[in-house]
Amino acid sequence: MQARARAAGPEARTRGEAFAARTPALASAVASLDTLDREARRTTVDGLMWWVPTPPTQSAASIERTLAKQSVPYRAISQTRDLAVGGIRLDIGANIGATAIPRAILGDAQAVFCAEPDEINHRCLVANVVQNGLSGLVLPDRVAISNRTGEVIIERGKMPGGHRIVHAAPGTMDGDLRVPSKTLDDWVAHHAIDGRDLTFIKIDTQGSEVHVLTGAATLLALPVVAWQIEVAPRLLRLAGSDPATLYRMMKAHFTYFMDLNVDAPGSRVRSIADLDATLEYLERGEAPQTDVVAYRAP
Repeated sequence: MQARARAAGPEARTRGEAFAARTPALASAVASLDTLDREARRTTVDGLMWWVPTPPTQSAASIERTLAKQSVPYRAISQTRDLAVGGIRLDIGANIGATAIPRAILGDAQAVFCAEPDEINHRCLVANVVQNGLSGLVLPDRVAISNRTGEVIIERGKMPGGHRIVHAAPGTMDGDLRVPSKTLDDWVAHHAIDGRDLTFIKIDTQGSEVHVLTGAATLLALPVVAWQIEVAPRLLRLAGSDPATLYRMMKAHFTYFMDLNVDAPGSRVRSIADLDATLEYLERGEAPQTDVVAYRAP
């Protein structure tokens, strides 16, 4: 595998060592790989070893269905290749690496920096990186990207991927599932990522997309090639945001977009001015969510 050879090279090794020095949760996750099978199951997807969370609330039949559904999102990857190949990518809400890892293996990115707040997801992500020989190419941090730097609370769901961040004001939070939070600008600065090297930013944060963009003023001012943003009206409202707010923020910073929903009618590339009207089908219940790739162009 060419990706393993790149990961063994001096550039990736140096990058991985520097990242590990800034990320204590990484060492803890690596040290706990031997006990991961208590909370996750291992499967194989297209020749890759894949750890998938299996919470105790999940039935045996549900676990088997979850494992059977694991796949590489080749369609979404191919849909965005026209905009960006190479450079540094950010994967915000990386889950277990279903997008970040294939991107690194396919050579679509020099490196992918990943933010994932959920402990079990993060441990599976680390295992998927380490055991597939991708250290230094995919860099997993356990952190929530929010509109402030400090702490947030995770509400755990009964199923994998069902957690979400609670954006309560400081001093008003209850609960004990607290994780560190950073704004996207602060997180990029913390890892010494040069914004000029960024080519693609993916945001899939279970409704926290407005919070992420609120904390990304510096990045939004840079000529990042493309931003892939999940749009899920129900989840946005659960997080205290209105979809119209997200659309307004996107229209302020981008000029064009693509809806990655292959069943959506209309042109592949559209003016950002058409964003609200194009995504109206989400409010009609024709689909619960979609991913939109937005970018600036003359």
